[in-house]
Amino acid sequence: MKQTIVIFIFAFSILNTFGQEKKLKEQALEQFKSEHYSEAIDLLEKALVESPHDAEIYYYLGWFNHYSAYDSRPLCGYDNSLSDKIFEYLDKALELNPDYGDAKYFYGAQCSGNAFLAMQNYDADKIRYFYQRAYNKGAYPEWLKEFGKNFLMSCDTNAILFTGGNADFDICSYLQLCENFRTDITLIPLGYIDRPWYVQFLKKGLNGIIKKVEINLTDQQIMDIHPFKWDTTTISIKVSTTDKKQFSLAENYQLKWQVSPDLFSERMHSKIESETAKKRSYLSPQRAVMLQIVEDNLYQRPIYFSNFASPTFYAGLENYFQCCGLVSKLLPIKTIDSNYAFDVSKLETLISSENFRDYQTVKVNNIPRISGIIMSGYSNVFLYLADIYNESDKKHKLKTLIKIYDDKIKVNFNPAYETKIITELNK
Repeated sequence: MKQTIVIFIFAFSILNTFGQEKKLKEQALEQFKSEHYSEAIDLLEKALVESPHDAEIYYYLGWFNHYSAYDSRPLCGYDNSLSDKIFEYLDKALELNPDYGDAKYFYGAQCSGNAFLAMQNYDADKIRYFYQRAYNKGAYPEWLKEFGKNFLMSCDTNAILFTGGNADFDICSYLQLCENFRTDITLIPLGYIDRPWYVQFLKKGLNGIIKKVEINLTDQQIMDIHPFKWDTTTISIKVSTTDKKQFSLAENYQLKWQVSPDLFSERMHSKIESETAKKRSYLSPQRAVMLQIVEDNLYQRPIYFSNFASPTFYAGLENYFQCCGLVSKLLPIKTIDSNYAFDVSKLETLISSENFRDYQTVKVNNIPRISGIIMSGYSNVFLYLADIYNESDKKHKLKTLIKIYDDKIKVNFNPAYETKIITELNK
């Protein structure tokens, strides 16, 4: 009887500890959702005392501290000095679970954050160091490197490429800086161009390894970037002589871009006395800088946008996009419902079977925050081509298209989604 009671008490103690640890994690997640970051981290630290070998707790501590230091508003006690601690948490998560894809993602994000800090000091060696460190830790597996190469190879020589975020910018930065791949392209993450220091960095470039961008603003104007009073206005953009020839445009032709405000206030105002008062609207720093870069460069460099960025960033330019698969090229003419909506040759080059030699490794080196996005991006290219072939005299190419998808992309990573795409292709 005594032995039974001891076993019962021991079992109850284990269950109670597990329940307490689970409850603390759940509370931490709720606090994080409510943007109470320090409270969430305190709860996780308490959970860690109860369960020091729980990889998920270390992962959340790495993630929440990273978010507090880099992504939230400036918080006292959470700044760049936390970097080593964040790496320690993520290292421990990966020590306990070497296949923890989300931990690898945030390890890469932490390295990227450090690389951006090094950019402020124009420290090329340190920038390279952090991207190499992310790769060494498994943040950029082979299938993601393959994607990065396909992504960059979709652009013409000397291009400017606006990227969406960590999923596309980081792997391409690694390839450029650590493997010297397609360094002719200037990468510009859309989420960073509202920061004056980064605009200056783009304007100057870096020691021949990051190609500078033409930005016709003074240093004072750049440092004074802020939300600008703005109503919907059409801006005329110069285009290149090559584009005028290719699209049979008049010598004085310019792209007409209707730029709408993207920030709004409850304040009412009127510019002149006779005007009816309305809510004040603004051009965000991000949109203002993008406008400046397009205005200063379209006539001399090809400009591309990632197809993985939020469409809210495009500001109406998507009406001029030509889809090249993973990226879209900014053309001087509207492309919707035209023969210029797709660059078929680039789509066909992308889906060549040799471009997917490493894709199947996504099953064993999964990065959940990225892998599904990449799979859908590839699948969309096959669907685009299927529609194009079906509506033209190239229906004979459909079988080859389906075979490549079946052999290279349908790898049982997400069976339901893959089957859905195969079904659509067969239709």
